[in-house]
Amino acid sequence: MIEPNVDISRDSKSEFLQWAEELEQLAQAGLKQEIVTHQANGRPIFYSRDDVLIMELADGRCFEYRHLKDGTREIIREFQEQ
Repeated sequence: MIEPNVDISRDSKSEFLQWAEELEQLAQAGLKQEIVTHQANGRPIFYSRDDVLIMELADGRCFEYRHLKDGTREIIREFQEQ
């Protein structure tokens, strides 16, 4: 049963925030490890940077791309190292 108007103490809030921060750090570490494993297997990763679709190959090269109607990808340009 949910109790309405429950006052959460400052200690509880700080414990919750600590837990949330720890959870976020663990999730980020897990994601980084999955990306490393994915690339080690020779597979590219896909993400967006400033609303630009990016495909990063296992060798570290990055390309802007777009999806075509037939379900394939078209490489628009290669990003130079920044």
